[in-house]
Amino acid sequence: MGKTTKQLQPGTEEQILNAARRVFTRKGFAAARMEDIAQEAGINRALLHYYFRSKDKMFDMVFKENMGKFFQGFITALQGKESFEEKIKRLISGELDTLIQNQDLPLFIVNEIAHNPEKLIGNMQHSHIGDFRKEFEKLVKAEIRKGNIKKVDPRQLMMNLLAMSVWPFIAKPLLMAIMDLDQKTFEKMMIQRKEIIADSILLSIKK
Repeated sequence: MGKTTKQLQPGTEEQILNAARRVFTRKGFAAARMEDIAQEAGINRALLHYYFRSKDKMFDMVFKENMGKFFQGFITALQGKESFEEKIKRLISGELDTLIQNQDLPLFIVNEIAHNPEKLIGNMQHSHIGDFRKEFEKLVKAEIRKGNIKKVDPRQLMMNLLAMSVWPFIAKPLLMAIMDLDQKTFEKMMIQRKEIIADSILLSIKK
C-alpha cells in the first residue's frame, strides 16, 4: 500500500473531489480508476476509500456540486428587481465567472454526454437545471407579454446564451493554438465576452 504523498488538510475531501473531476475530465467515468484519482490527489487508496466508498459516489458528488453551484448562480441572477436587461447581463457575467474559475467543467460534461449519457441525465435531474429553465422561461415570457422584446422561444434564447458562453471553453486548446493565445490572454478575452454576448443576445430580441 502506498504512502500518503501530501500533507492532509481539513479540506481533504474537497482536494479529492477536485482531483476526481480532473481525472473524470481526462478519462471519462468508465475509464477512470480509483487508483488514478488517489494518485492525482496525492493520497493513498486506503484514505480515498475512507472518504468515498465507490467511484459512483464520487462522480455523483463531483457532478452535483459543480452543476448545483453553476445553475444555482444562474437562478440568483434572474431574481431581484433589476430590469430584464440587467438580469441578462448579470446572468452572462456570472456564467462566465464560473466557467473561468472551473475551466474543465464544460469538457467534463461533454465527455460524459459522449460516454455515459444515462448517468449524466440521471444526475441532471437532481441539479438546479430544471429550476433555472423554468425561471428563465418565466422571465422571457413576461417580457414578451409586456411587449418589451420580440416573440421568441425561450428555449432557443437559452441555447444561444449557453452556447456562446460555453463553447470557447470546450474548444479552448484549439482556439489557443489557432489564435496563438496564452492562458492569461484567453481569460482576458473570456471576460471581454461578457459584454459581447450580452449585446448580441439583447440585440437579437430587441423590437
